[in-house]
Amino acid sequence: MTSDRSRAAGGVSSIARAFRLCSDVAVVIWDIPLQLPAIGKFVLSMQRQPVPLVSMMLPLADGRQCILWAMRPDNKAERMQICAADGNTLLSFALQPAAKLPLLDVEALLENLPPEGSIKFLNTLLTVWRSAFRLSRDELFAGIVDDAIQALVPTPRLASSVCQIAPGRHLIQADVSPELGGIGNLYAVGANSVVPLTMQFVVGGRSERGWQSCHFILEQRQPAQPLHLLFLGKKGIAVRHLPNCNPRYSGLQKWWAEQQGGAGLREFVVRQLSNLSRSGAATTTDLQLRAPLPARHVTKSAMHAAAEIDLALSLQGGLLAGGWTDDPASTLAGIDYLKEDGTALPLDGNWYQFPAWGREGKSSAKTDVTGFVAWLPLDEPLGPLLQPRFQLRHTSGAVKPLVPKPQPLEPVAQRNRILRAVSPQHATDEAFRTILAPALQDVEQTLGKTIGVDHMKDYGQARKAPLVSIVVPLYRVLDFLRFQLSGMATDPWLAENAEIIYVLDSPEIEDETKHLLGGLHILHDLPMKLVVMNRNGGYARACNAGARFANGSVLVMLNSDVVPREPGWLQLLTRPIFERDELGAIGPKLLFEDGSLQHAGLYFARDQRGIWLNHHFYKGMPGRYPSAQIARDVPGVTGACLVMRREIYERVGGFTEDYVIGDYEDSDLCLKIRRMGLQIAYEPAACLYHFERRSIRRSNDYMRGVASQYNAWLHTQRWNDDIAELMAASVTDGGSKTVVAIGKAAGERSAA
Repeated sequence: MTSDRSRAAGGVSSIARAFRLCSDVAVVIWDIPLQLPAIGKFVLSMQRQPVPLVSMMLPLADGRQCILWAMRPDNKAERMQICAADGNTLLSFALQPAAKLPLLDVEALLENLPPEGSIKFLNTLLTVWRSAFRLSRDELFAGIVDDAIQALVPTPRLASSVCQIAPGRHLIQADVSPELGGIGNLYAVGANSVVPLTMQFVVGGRSERGWQSCHFILEQRQPAQPLHLLFLGKKGIAVRHLPNCNPRYSGLQKWWAEQQGGAGLREFVVRQLSNLSRSGAATTTDLQLRAPLPARHVTKSAMHAAAEIDLALSLQGGLLAGGWTDDPASTLAGIDYLKEDGTALPLDGNWYQFPAWGREGKSSAKTDVTGFVAWLPLDEPLGPLLQPRFQLRHTSGAVKPLVPKPQPLEPVAQRNRILRAVSPQHATDEAFRTILAPALQDVEQTLGKTIGVDHMKDYGQARKAPLVSIVVPLYRVLDFLRFQLSGMATDPWLAENAEIIYVLDSPEIEDETKHLLGGLHILHDLPMKLVVMNRNGGYARACNAGARFANGSVLVMLNSDVVPREPGWLQLLTRPIFERDELGAIGPKLLFEDGSLQHAGLYFARDQRGIWLNHHFYKGMPGRYPSAQIARDVPGVTGACLVMRREIYERVGGFTEDYVIGDYEDSDLCLKIRRMGLQIAYEPAACLYHFERRSIRRSNDYMRGVASQYNAWLHTQRWNDDIAELMAASVTDGGSKTVVAIGKAAGERSAA
């Protein structure tokens, strides 16, 4: 490089030096003269502005400052100027191509910098410059970084490989000083590369000598090469030498079995390994079950606070925790979740407390305690962590550990635990809104990703162009299947125009179901399709899965416990679908087995908490009750038998799948149809028997928990304004408000 001294700015004189950072990147270094302002803005100007052009300003040991510009120069000499903020040219020079420049002498550069300047240079070199010019795999750049490390730390301390947690991935341990002030970046510097490592690491407590152990995961494929590990902290740098990746332990299982007192490190390994693959998550689950942490709680005392954590679910979006506390002397300050690095996150900022009871010691006598459930949102999932750790915090500042027993990871088991976290009488809006709803929605999303169609089986030759597709979800109960299919097989119009799709939502009874359907097909010679789900996913998912295989222009959702009373019902329900453009869906009259009314349309009414509940018109009245014999538009119809055009079903997205187990999806669907400006109709001439809710009664998780209350709450949150407007406008033929007219006749809540 040649330079021309310029005195355009009051006789300022200086020389710009140029070096090669790698094969095609040049660095221009200019020491700012003392007579110029220390904090001035200086610009490197040229005819062809390179992209990228990056710079850094460094302090010099003599009190001055220097500026370094990095760029990819042209393949021929370029004329450049260093200009002041006011536009005056301070220096003009010619920059040669990078290949003709000498390699940057890092050692000489660092000799002129104070410690803080050296740290800033290395930090900027590794972060901004490496990224801007994509130099991670450049051999010359790696050599310059290594020279800088050698100049700053000639004899670094050693790091070591603890064990291999997965093929090519090692758990590395290195001791660092607390004086770093927190680790900002971590790099592995080898002979041919400078690679930023994941910022996922865990720092342990101080040793007797004041060092802190830092563990992280290093991806090191064979053949392994010696590395320098560079920790960039807020207050300095630390360099560790990793001569090889020969692990101290023969395997992950061996290390885990001997790991003592390092619960935070265990949690770190669980999270990291589970992020690698599904098999990694399975491995961590097995490790935790083979060698769990001892469960710990604080027993009740007349003088001190006590507590136990019996619910601690690690979900994708956060942590759901529950248990009980007892505070006879008002010494409880709170309960914290302990992160893997030891940071305490209070639960009491978002917990719901309620009266509960516990068992007293060996006597197992019931005692009054305060139950609680808390939701703690987290930025990053904990992974398949079976035993999150907690602590009881006293007003004195003292803490005591709380560790739950291993918790379930399977989504259905997690959902069931959530539904039992609060007793039904304490399932309030507050509990749902801020705690239970986020957890249940999290689990439902996770569950939905695991559910799909496993396989299908056809019985007989499927119809090529059916007018109607009947979708029947099957869950555990097959008691009424033979009667339902017999009623459909003896209906000439149905047999001629409809296809039947059964969806098995409980694959554990697959053999029994296939045997039964095979026999019924031989008996009635009625074509059928069986769609087998890979696992139980609930009513909405089963219906939506069946609808995807439907070929008819009309879709019928039919419960497995609904049996036709006489032929012709489907024709009666299908005709209005084509005759009335404004009609979105229609439902029939449903009877109990004793002939009394089960359903003559749906309406909504609030309970004492202000929650909208689904009710059936005239439920329990005689089947020939006069008001139930009138065909009319209604607020909604039950999903036990719901008929609509497939086009509309697809436009509204089918059944909403985030209601728990199976409830309120039918009214939700009707309200989505109404939001399109369409009507819902009731047709009493079509009449069927409904042996109500037989399958859902087989679900202990639904009947014993708060699932129905949650579904009603969620339904109200979603549709409150629509329902309020709909019910205010609904009137009977006599002009009275619907709620008043049928409130006495319909009492019992149901959403079949």
